[in-house]
Amino acid sequence: MVSASQIQEPGGFLQPTLPSPPSSSMNSPRPTHSILPHPRSKPLKSASPKESDFIDYVEQKLLAVSRHYENRFSAALGEEENPDVEGRGYKGFGEEAQDLEAVLDVVWISGTGNVVFHKLGSDDLRLRMRTVHLQIVFLLTIALTVSTSLPSFPFAPRPTFKLLHKLDLAFASLLKGVNAETGEPLPGTENGRSRLSTTEKVRMRGIVERTRVAVVEIAGKDGSLADVKNAVQSQTDTEDDFNMTEDDDMFNLEDESSHRRWEMDIARVYERTIVELGMALDTSGPGNVGWGP
Repeated sequence: MVSASQIQEPGGFLQPTLPSPPSSSMNSPRPTHSILPHPRSKPLKSASPKESDFIDYVEQKLLAVSRHYENRFSAALGEEENPDVEGRGYKGFGEEAQDLEAVLDVVWISGTGNVVFHKLGSDDLRLRMRTVHLQIVFLLTIALTVSTSLPSFPFAPRPTFKLLHKLDLAFASLLKGVNAETGEPLPGTENGRSRLSTTEKVRMRGIVERTRVAVVEIAGKDGSLADVKNAVQSQTDTEDDFNMTEDDDMFNLEDESSHRRWEMDIARVYERTIVELGMALDTSGPGNVGWGP
């Protein structure tokens, strides 16, 4: 598991075999409500007690998620666990996704932007200031945690895509400076301008690439979408048509429909973020960082 201070600079780019986000989904009518909770009208005041409480709360919640993840083996082995123990292991990614989504909601509601940290300089021991975008630091930590955890559990499409869709909207909104679904301005933004640094955008791109690769890989493992499709096809081929009931036909249609839906969701992982990063990291200007080679 990872913490906010452990986010590393990424390397590499998306593999050419990954599905591209469908362009049609980006042109859908703008909804009046967002899947993200409504943020505060103003960000938490920097260096205020409320901001300190917020930081402590989120860090403690992320630490608890890390403990549950590290203890997942005990849950998999069916060992007796005390439900009151904070460090009990996750039995599946759905449990972890639920906890991470709760943290994501708190981070989004806070609207906390740039925070100034003081640290000692290594050369002259003078205090130096370092400004970070606290909201994006926590969101990147959550996104990297998702990418790291996914391969450790059987593929759970519904909670996986729900959480990734929410992260996608959060990242795209921060890149645009407004809610990417509703167009509402974000707290602390001026004229819809993004507050993210180039370094933060590059880190975001690395996590997006890594997550898209991870989703494609775990969807191809045992119990994946391909196995569901093969099982449905095999059942259809071997069953006597005269013995098939109306309920059986409906069951197969639902399985095939779910398979197609999950395939579309795989292609749409971080689709909004990819579009916004493609514009933010355009190579048209000097010194900018491009999306691909």
